[in-house]
Amino acid sequence: MYNVFKKVKIKSIVQLFLIIIVISGCSRATIRYINPAANFSYIKKVAVLPFNNLSDDRYAGERVRNTLVVDLMSRGVFDVVEQGEVTRVLGAIFREAGVEEGRAVQVDSETIKMIGEKLGVQAIILGSVDEYSAGGGYVGGNIVSVAIRMLDTSSGIILWQVKTTETGRSVWRKMVGIEEVDRSELTRKAVKNAIDTLL
Repeated sequence: MYNVFKKVKIKSIVQLFLIIIVISGCSRATIRYINPAANFSYIKKVAVLPFNNLSDDRYAGERVRNTLVVDLMSRGVFDVVEQGEVTRVLGAIFREAGVEEGRAVQVDSETIKMIGEKLGVQAIILGSVDEYSAGGGYVGGNIVSVAIRMLDTSSGIILWQVKTTETGRSVWRKMVGIEEVDRSELTRKAVKNAIDTLL
């Protein structure tokens, strides 16, 4: 009888330990906001603006933006303005405003309205890459952290905003010896996870 109790106790401890490892191995964190007054049915066409890149990787903003555009187009919910056209229109608007090219620009409600008119979009999507690193994160793996928001072009009001982080290594992966997820895959996961909170 004692041996049966001991086996059950050991089995329970092992199961509890595995559950703790799996929970601690979760590599996703997402916070989202959807404006309660937002009506997305009128949005037919969107423009994705260049992302602010706050990471050490020079091309992280472009990578996340490109991934976001492809994800949006593949879902077929909105028409997406071609990125070259967005860049051309933004350049013209900022030249008119006397803003030096390559400088960080505050996009106020008047500029958002102008972008909406010139590109024929009902909403713009913009954001930032907060982290895009190798060897970061809480257990030393790759990490991709992005913040994305959608604004109504007629009012400048935030319709949707999300902050999501994906890490490529977990305690579980480390213990089992599974290779960590690369940043390209983490970018796809982060973008998909972000868009899933909207659609």
